[in-house]
Amino acid sequence: MSALDLFASGMGAFILLAVISLPFFGNVSQIPAPAPQQCPEVKVCPPPSPPKPDPIPVPKPEPSGFQKMQTLDLVIVLDITGSMDEEINGLRAEIGNIARIIEMLSDSAAMKIVTFGDKNFDRPVTHFPLTLTKDISVLKSYLNQVKMNLGLGKGFNPGDNGESVYDGFETALRTKWRSKAKRRVIFIITDDEPHSGESRPLMRKVQSFTNQSYSVSVRYSGDEKDEKAFYQELATTGAGTYLDKSDGSLTAALLIALMPK
Repeated sequence: MSALDLFASGMGAFILLAVISLPFFGNVSQIPAPAPQQCPEVKVCPPPSPPKPDPIPVPKPEPSGFQKMQTLDLVIVLDITGSMDEEINGLRAEIGNIARIIEMLSDSAAMKIVTFGDKNFDRPVTHFPLTLTKDISVLKSYLNQVKMNLGLGKGFNPGDNGESVYDGFETALRTKWRSKAKRRVIFIITDDEPHSGESRPLMRKVQSFTNQSYSVSVRYSGDEKDEKAFYQELATTGAGTYLDKSDGSLTAALLIALMPK
């Protein structure tokens, strides 16, 4: 065999091997490269927060110059004759607010209710015990019992157009005042004058009761000029305040009467 024949035979064998091996070389590029090695993350914990101090309670500021009233005993002397229905209903409706406000204004306060009618009735005066203003439900229960002519029995008006203001005031004076009550206030609510012959004795009783801490105020609901002048004098004698319907509700009138002069 000649050299040329040998060369041709060798080339044929090489080409055959190349064709057979070609698919294997094509798959080499499809083999995925190994992923780069990842180092595990190191978690760094934040430093602990410093403990929060407990808040210090701050007292509510009181208005500049505000000072509570002295320990107070208040006696309301209420006319319950037939013409006083508006005042009776007003006091019944407002007693809760009156008690709450007085409770806020005073370190300790108590209230008593005295009712009076006409002199010739069987019982011209009725009264309820002195009660702490914080016991609002008790005060309300007393006033719910108050109706015109309550407890006065049978009788008649002697015709002088006066009422038993004097008897009502005397009952107020006999109140079992609390020894710690440095301030005592009697507040008369009426629309008529005292019975004949009792105006001057009433004035003297008021004068005797009154001192720097004890006072008498009046809410007059009538329209008579002479009666208005009398009750203005009575309130002045009692170091108190004179008020009438123009001064607003009973709550407003009572608060005005309780304000220091």
